[in-house]
Amino acid sequence: MDGHSDPRRTAMPDEPILRAKAREAILNGRLPTTRPSRMFCSLSVGETCAACGDPVTRGEMKFELVFQRWSKWWSEIRRYHLHPRCFTAWDFERIEVGAPERRPST
Repeated sequence: MDGHSDPRRTAMPDEPILRAKAREAILNGRLPTTRPSRMFCSLSVGETCAACGDPVTRGEMKFELVFQRWSKWWSEIRRYHLHPRCFTAWDFERIEVGAPERRPST
């Protein structure tokens, strides 16, 4: 049975919806706008997507974004898991949301 005929699979929302969800996650502080320190692609063990909030089905490909900050006395590591299409939406939106305001030249 191929993945398209599996009744348990649901179709991913289209790009505008994914981008809106990614933007909301950024604006609400659930996802950063900076580039990750490291990034991995692997099979999911059932994590929740940080962008859309839906589960990344066990065995489905996922992106794991790792953000690490250091100070003189401590370091902090944050990890986020995303569907491949949600990663793409987040990557577009992080650039848009994090970009300086564009003003028309006069």
